[in-house]
Amino acid sequence: MTRCETLAEGVTLYLGDCREILPTLGKIDAVVTDPPYGIEDAAIKGQGRTGKRVGASNIWHSESWWDKEIDPAWMKLCATAADTVAWFGHWRKREQVEHGMPLPLRSEIVWAKDCHVGPPCPVAMRDERIWLFAKEGIKGKTFETSVWDQPIIPTWTWKHHKNEKPVALMSRLIRFLDPGTVLDPFMGSGTTGVAAVKIGRNFIGIEIEPKYFDIACRRISKALRQPDLFIDLVVKPPEPARQEAFEL
Repeated sequence: MTRCETLAEGVTLYLGDCREILPTLGKIDAVVTDPPYGIEDAAIKGQGRTGKRVGASNIWHSESWWDKEIDPAWMKLCATAADTVAWFGHWRKREQVEHGMPLPLRSEIVWAKDCHVGPPCPVAMRDERIWLFAKEGIKGKTFETSVWDQPIIPTWTWKHHKNEKPVALMSRLIRFLDPGTVLDPFMGSGTTGVAAVKIGRNFIGIEIEPKYFDIACRRISKALRQPDLFIDLVVKPPEPARQEAFEL
């Protein structure tokens, strides 16, 4: 059953399946999303030295059953909703995502993390990819390079979502694309929405899991009350000095 929450003018969240909701939204400026990667990412649990994924942190999150496959319909629906799509993914899935996306791939950004996030296979990864697809090309609002150095949220700290992204990373991406309205059809705990509303952008989010939908509602509502007042401000140049006449 679909649920809709309007948190403010221009900020609407939907609880439901994005495959059902996306066709009802019409055209949006840009999709910025961190969808399931299709890598069967299980919860991190200590396994000793068995060769399985090890670690004793982040075990409070349930198994990532939603991350076991990439539905080709997702790419087509996102491309229908917006002419610009920023899509996070695992490097092994680039060909699959590019093949399924109706929009041309314009750029690949490498998110370089401050530590490795997996075991050697054959080398330990400390990066993630952001693929930028666009119908007419992308003219970035800010100057950027293809490698972004941004610390991750540590696995040993508490997070709203096991795969939660840093707000600073999402803010940087949104400022670069400079959309009027941001759409995230895989909203999770709402980090894209938090970043969007803090810098004054409209936001539409979709999440299928009620637990994360409620978390997103709380986080984005709080962000609406605490916007970043120092981002995207237009600074007026000082007025030229004027010489005044004084009577002696």
